[in-house]
Formats: sequence, C-alpha cells, structure tokens
Amino acid sequence: MTADGERGADLESDPDEEAAPPVVKPEAGAPLVSDPALTPPESPIVGAAAAGTLPPPDPVPRWLRSGAAIAWRLLVLAAAIAVAAYVLAYLRIVVLPIIVAVLVSTVLRPPTRWLIRHRFSDGAAAATVLLGAIAVLATALTMAGAAVARQIADLADSVQEGIREAGDALAKPPFNLSPSDIDRYIDNAGDQLSDSSGALTGGVLHGAVIAGEVITGLIITLLLLFFFLKDGTSIWRWIVATFGGRQATRLDELAHRSYSALTGYVRGLVLVGAADATMIGAGLAIIGVPLVIPLMLLTFLAAFVPLIGAFSAGLAAVLIALVDGGVVTALIVLALVVAVQQVEGHLLYPLIMGRTIHIHPIAVILALAVGGISAGIIGVFISVPIVTVIATWLAYARELREARQPPAPAPA
Repeated sequence: MTADGERGADLESDPDEEAAPPVVKPEAGAPLVSDPALTPPESPIVGAAAAGTLPPPDPVPRWLRSGAAIAWRLLVLAAAIAVAAYVLAYLRIVVLPIIVAVLVSTVLRPPTRWLIRHRFSDGAAAATVLLGAIAVLATALTMAGAAVARQIADLADSVQEGIREAGDALAKPPFNLSPSDIDRYIDNAGDQLSDSSGALTGGVLHGAVIAGEVITGLIITLLLLFFFLKDGTSIWRWIVATFGGRQATRLDELAHRSYSALTGYVRGLVLVGAADATMIGAGLAIIGVPLVIPLMLLTFLAAFVPLIGAFSAGLAAVLIALVDGGVVTALIVLALVVAVQQVEGHLLYPLIMGRTIHIHPIAVILALAVGGISAGIIGVFISVPIVTVIATWLAYARELREARQPPAPAPA
C-alpha cells in the first residue's frame, strides 16, 4: 500500500475526528447559502421585503422633516435668548454696571499698568487712575455748567422774545387770534395741567425711582471699576482655574481676544466722539450759536450711544439755535449736524472702527435695532459690544476648526 493509501486508512479509522461536511455545489440559478453563524442579522426592512410585506412609505417628505427639526431648534434657541434678555433686564442694576465697568476699564487699564511698572502698588495705581478720571470728568462738567450759567440770561431773553413773536404770529392771518383767545387757550392748558397732576405725580415718582437706580448703578460701577483695575488679572485667573477645566487654555485665549476687541471698540468710540465734538463745536462757533462748550461735551458723550446719541446731541444744538437765532439759524445748524453725521458714518466710523473691530455695518445696524427693541436705550448701548465679542468668538472657533482639519494635498 502506498503512503497516501496508508494516510487515508488512518483517517478513516480515527474515531475521534469528525468527518468534514460534504461540499454541496449549488445548482445553476440557486441563491448561495452560507453558514448561519457567519451571516449578519437580517434588518426588519429586508425581512419584510423577503416576507413580501414592506412598510408603507413615509408620507412626510424628507425636506419637511429636516425643516421641522431645524424650526423647533430655532424656537428653543429664541426662547433661551428671550429668557436670558428678560433676566438681564430684570437684573439691569447689576448687569449694566458690570458692562460699563468692563468697557471703561479698557481705557483706564493702560495708565494703571504704567503706574504699577513705576513702583506703584496695585491699589494705589487703581485709585490714582480712577480719581484722576473722575476729576477730569468733573472738571469738564463744571466748565459746561459755568458756560450754561453765563449764557442762561441771554437764552431766557431769547425765549421771551420767541414767545412774543409766536403771539404776534398767532394774531395775524391765517390764525387771526385775539389776545382774549390766546388767554383762554392758556387758561385751558392750565386747567388740563391741573387735571393731569396725578399722572405728573406718578411720572415724578417714576423719575425718582430711575434716579435712585442710576445713583446705585453709578456707585456699583465705581466699585467694580476699582477692583477690575486692581485685581482684574487675579480675578480672571481664578475664574479660569475654577470653571475652565480642560478648556482653560482656550478660555483664557478667548477672553484675551474679547478684551482686546472691546479695547479697540472703546478707543474707536473715543476718537469718533472727539472728532464729532470738534467739528460740531467749530461749526457752532462760526455760526454764532451759544453754549458751544456744553454742546461739544454732549456730542462727545453721545458718541458712546450709537445713532440715538448723535441724534440727541444734534437735536439739542438745533433747539438752542432755534431759540437763540430763529428758524434760519436752526436750519443752518441742522445742515451742519447732518453733514457731520454723514462724515462720521461714511468716513470716520469705517476708517477708525475698521481697524479696531472687524464687523460689517449691516451687523452693527441689526444689533442696534434688536437691542433697541428688546431693551431700549440700554440695549442700544450694549448691543454693539455684545456683537463685537460674539464676532471674536466665532473667529476663534473658525481658527480652531481650521487647525483641526488636515492640510489639503498639494496639486500634482
């Protein structure tokens, strides 16, 4: 017997080994059948298809399902923003001083750092800079008040003359009112004023409440500003160490970028306000309108409230020109204010803000509109800084996303 025959006999005689299953070749056209242990579980759709009972097609189109999913997420996001805005408005006596203190600290921090480098302690440097800023503001307000006090007599005479001119105009056609008619109208106005005394009292009380909130907010702002200048770095390090976690480095970088953006924004507002005040002051001095210094100070401070501030300062200038010089002078001042606002909006603001913050004017306009609708003048004041910070966050997130992406292959 050959060796192959012996090995075949041994295999046939070994009772412990199992015989290999015979290989069955499928017939032509028959489906292949594999081992069930190696076959993945059958999906319900495939099973239903094999059984001949497919589920009915979904009547909702795919685009409608996607749109509905996006819509309810947008609704949830809008509700969260509305709740956050309500909470911020309710806590405005705390939130607004924090925002104001952060914005002002961007201007006062460089001189504070300079004093610290010249052997001032942190507390002494912060107190010196804060007291110096208060002294400068008080001096400016005192100068404006002195100018108003010097020219108030002339304005009073102008108001009386304007009232007389108005009475003479009412006595002429087309009004043809006699002095008795004018006196009667004045008496009726006095009676209506007496009848509305309750509403006026309520308005006075509301004004007193607002004045109390302003004083309280001012005190909180000064205290926060002092501690931001003195311990701002240590306070931020504690926040990062406490809440940063694994993202502490990124959080710190994001905060530095946001603070730098706010610094550029405030510096740009200071430059724009100074330019507006200079142009308005020069024009009013040439025209001969009184209260030039107070109107310049009002124009400078109004630059920190976009749109509404410039409109208010210009309206005040036009009213003073109307009282002092008449309609022609008021129209000339109105043309001056419009020209200055055009120069600000189309030349100064794009040139200065374009180098400090990278926000499109459309975003600024929409932010002002949304802020004004949701929170009034406070919303207008804080809307652009908020948009500035959000734009900084989005730019940083885009940088991180691009850094995680692999580099594109070089073209062949």
